[in-house]
Amino acid sequence: MEKTAAFKSSTLLPGGLSIRKQLPLLICLLLLTLITLFGAISYIGIRHASMASGQERLKSLTNQFSSLFQQSMHAQAAATRDIANREEILSFLTADPEHRPSPAPATAALQKLMTDSTNALVELQDLQGRGVLYIGKKLIAEKTGLNAAMEMALHKPDSNFVGKIYLVGDSMYYPVLVSMMKDRKPVGYLLRWRTFRTSPKSLEQLSALMGGKATLVFGNNDGTLWSDMLKPVAKPPLDTVNIRKIVTYDQPGGEPVIASAAPIPGTKWVIVVELSKGAIFQAANGFLYQIMIIGAVLVLTGIVVAWLISRNITRPLDRLIQATASVASGDYSSPVPVDRQNELGKLAASFNSMAVQVHNAHDELEKKVKARTAELETSNKELEAFSYSVSHDLRAPLRAISGYTMMLKEDYEANFDEEAKRIIGNILSNAKMMGRLIDDLIAFSRMGKREISGRPIDMKALAESCVAELLPAWPGEGPSIEVGPLPACRGDEDLIKQVWLNLIGNALKYSSRKPEPRIEIGFTGDNGSTVYFVRDNGAGFDMHYADKLFKVFQRLHSQEEFEGTGVGLALVKRIIDKHRGEVRAESVPGEGAVFYFSLPGDKY
Repeated sequence: MEKTAAFKSSTLLPGGLSIRKQLPLLICLLLLTLITLFGAISYIGIRHASMASGQERLKSLTNQFSSLFQQSMHAQAAATRDIANREEILSFLTADPEHRPSPAPATAALQKLMTDSTNALVELQDLQGRGVLYIGKKLIAEKTGLNAAMEMALHKPDSNFVGKIYLVGDSMYYPVLVSMMKDRKPVGYLLRWRTFRTSPKSLEQLSALMGGKATLVFGNNDGTLWSDMLKPVAKPPLDTVNIRKIVTYDQPGGEPVIASAAPIPGTKWVIVVELSKGAIFQAANGFLYQIMIIGAVLVLTGIVVAWLISRNITRPLDRLIQATASVASGDYSSPVPVDRQNELGKLAASFNSMAVQVHNAHDELEKKVKARTAELETSNKELEAFSYSVSHDLRAPLRAISGYTMMLKEDYEANFDEEAKRIIGNILSNAKMMGRLIDDLIAFSRMGKREISGRPIDMKALAESCVAELLPAWPGEGPSIEVGPLPACRGDEDLIKQVWLNLIGNALKYSSRKPEPRIEIGFTGDNGSTVYFVRDNGAGFDMHYADKLFKVFQRLHSQEEFEGTGVGLALVKRIIDKHRGEVRAESVPGEGAVFYFSLPGDKY
């Protein structure tokens, strides 16, 4: 039973739903499961593919931009070097500091570098890194304090490169450093300071060109300053050892990105390209939305199709149910139409065949019932005739025997010896016993025909009246009889009185040989119903023979021990059975017995 209950509790669908509802629901669940599994696996695969594609694209963009800016910086350095090699500039720089010529020719040559609006300062420095000539914002040189000689000491003496980005006030600048050579010897340095800034529109166009909400971040390779070409920004969380490793982090605005960095050759810069993870997964998210829409359409279509299929299946089942209800009510004139050749058609044909057989069996059973009823009526009439014969024909000879014996005893008892007196007494006792037996048999046989009337019964008053009726026949001092509280019940009061009389009479009889006979009458609760009992401390009986107690003429004690007809308890059981109740007994030999009986609907 536990396994069955566990199985029922673990079924997929609730058992209270009809097949017409269960089939669409089952198909809906299956479709949802399949679509969910397919969508999840596909979505995860597309995400991995999108991420791999995004990383490859990120590496490609980083390398391309690094190469692009390398070329741009190289072009700037080459243009600066061409100006630096002009004779008028070299002559001015190499002249004796105390007898230098007019700076006008050199200034005119350097002025060509200032035609570009992004150039903020052109500066000449000697071999010691001291400023010799300035064109433009000298404040930049003063704020940065850049010493070209010290910077060049870290490179080849004739090298040209782009220096670090510097923040001066609210603006950012970077130098293009060129070594000035004369007769293949270094004579000084030319610094071309350019503004590190672009317009927001240019950045938007560049980001659109790169796609994927890509952004560029530049920084000094020593990490001193980072910028998005509009303003300084926080340093990205990059590994400066494995600078080309792809990392994932959140931008200050909270959007997650993947980023790749690369140094720009010929500069002291690092370029970082960031791609939005949301843009990378945009295709995967779009696929997920499409799967959800397609799944919803498939589920709705599946429900409609399943509902149509379930109707096709349940319509003949409904007809079968109606036909079954008709057969159950006794109407065999509604066969199930056999309109298909599948399993449902075979089931309908089998049901029609079964209905015909049930109809024939029902008719045959009706005939047998009528025949048995006629036989039973005949038997009842014969039993009534027998009862009448017993109550009239047998009573007359029994009364004659008893009367003649009494006359013989009264007229001739003085002439009888002890043996004759004993025989006369036995005749009278057996005649009396025979009369009682006849009365019990007639009562037992009539019990089968009697109708039960259900009326409220005061069980305590009824039990006390039975005790009062039986006690006068008790010889000597009366026994101890305790009648406890007894709940009322419904039943036939006359018949229930017979039950009490028989049970209390038995208790009195079988406890009569005890020195202190005790009888207890009460009730107990059993599974929510009321069970009445009669308990005594009499002779008791062996429980191995308890099944004989309530059968006619079955006695567990001899006539010499306790007289009786063997019908009383059988009559008790028949009365309780007619009330649809139960009766039972418990006992230990020599310690008494207790008899229980219960009635349905005993509380009211």
